[in-house]
Amino acid sequence: MAIVEIGGVKVRFITWAEGIALSEALARRIEESGYRPEVIIAISRGGLVPARIISDVLGVDDVISMGVKYWGLAQRRAERPLLYHSIEPGVIRDRRVLIADEVADTGHTLMLAKSLLDLIGAAEVKTAVLHLKTTSRFTPDYYAEKVEEWVWISYPWSRYEDLREFKKRGHDISKYIDKIC
Repeated sequence: MAIVEIGGVKVRFITWAEGIALSEALARRIEESGYRPEVIIAISRGGLVPARIISDVLGVDDVISMGVKYWGLAQRRAERPLLYHSIEPGVIRDRRVLIADEVADTGHTLMLAKSLLDLIGAAEVKTAVLHLKTTSRFTPDYYAEKVEEWVWISYPWSRYEDLREFKKRGHDISKYIDKIC
């Protein structure tokens, strides 16, 4: 689907098929690089679906979530990312870790997660996202697509959140969501 403008915000809606294909392509890039993570950390909530698909492709059964929240309403974010659910150090100590999320917008979420995992003793930490925006201050090790012009990316697994958040701003995006989901 083409990019649409809703209330002054450019939005790109991703279908389930696109989300799966992007996740599989990302997993193949990781696989082709030779990196073999022992555990995958899914950034909750946006990175949960990509992490699950990546884990299947790579054959990594150990998938753990780390809750980090930065974005609220489309194009409005908190002052800094908030870690609201972490992991026990023993789970990742001395292990090769892959952090998976859906998008690197500012890069702050990935920086926070990587710093924490390095601090608590991961042997090696690599990062992967479906979309890398040029606005990101952090470049992940792997990404499926680079986004040159800033756009809000609406993933099918976050459609209800996006519906609620746009509605709070007085915009109904259901006609777009219904076409892709």
